[in-house]
Amino acid sequence: MVRNLQQQTHSTPEEDHDRLSQLFKLHEQIVIYEPVNIPEVFGKDPDQTVAFEVALAALLATAVLSVSISVSVLELGSAIAAILLLATTVVRKMILDNSFIDTDQKMQKTTGWMQYLMILSVIYLAIYITESVFAALLGNVLLVSAGVLTLGVLTLMFVYEFTFGDLFFWAAVKFHNLAVRDDLNYFTHGLLELARTMLAISPQVFNEEHPAVRKIRYQGFRAPVRGSKQFTVSVLLGATLGILGFGALVTVPLLHLFGELSILYTVLAVVLLGGSSLFLQSLLQFLLSRYGNASFEEVSGLREDILPVMIVLSVALIYEIEPVIVSFG
Repeated sequence: MVRNLQQQTHSTPEEDHDRLSQLFKLHEQIVIYEPVNIPEVFGKDPDQTVAFEVALAALLATAVLSVSISVSVLELGSAIAAILLLATTVVRKMILDNSFIDTDQKMQKTTGWMQYLMILSVIYLAIYITESVFAALLGNVLLVSAGVLTLGVLTLMFVYEFTFGDLFFWAAVKFHNLAVRDDLNYFTHGLLELARTMLAISPQVFNEEHPAVRKIRYQGFRAPVRGSKQFTVSVLLGATLGILGFGALVTVPLLHLFGELSILYTVLAVVLLGGSSLFLQSLLQFLLSRYGNASFEEVSGLREDILPVMIVLSVALIYEIEPVIVSFG
């Protein structure tokens, strides 16, 4: 009888893991839903954060000031932007070290401008790479630059994820926190599903006992709403297309008028440039939040989503229009 009792109470490690997962699931379903504490989870040291910003700004500025392209207005503008980028990081270091001013407010104000200057620097470098390497083989510089920028940003994101393994986790936390700040509804259920999807597609193996992983995996899991993830993806995609459409209303006619591309390839170039600017913005926001001194809570919004698109499309317009103006002059 004792032997039978021992056999009944004995369990394999796999069974123990399943029971532990069930306990985690039940716990996260009955506790109050609350956002994941991102600074605590990712563990930034405030004294070291500006060093990353300075290093990244120096890398981009040095690259921009070391190369030249065929459009003089963009070359001059990018050189000024590179100098302003270096100056911005110096000012942010001074703000952080000054105890007599409102550090948080001034750091938040300069974060956005630092991102915009970095985006301008990256698109300039993409044009330089295209003019130097690909244009002679593949044709129109603007269209090829759009492809180079899109492919380059996506490649950097996946290389980072496979190397360091926390980009998709960060995205999952952001989706989860956005969902639990409001009452659960069709849209926020979809955000919770997206958060779990980001964990699932990450190549990293996460510790199921980690509080943040438990929240993402199991909060809102008890009553999933069918189709909510598809609905939320549709809303986010619609918002993205709306932002791109806003920029394309002016850009497509002017690029088609002054450029050499057909209307179809002009639209394709604008979509690729606008989309790549959003990917680039997301990557920079992650890096500046993860390793820099940007706020973990609020680094995006409608203005922050529209301005990168307008910066990149404005660069495209200048690139196509300046040679026409020079030829008439």
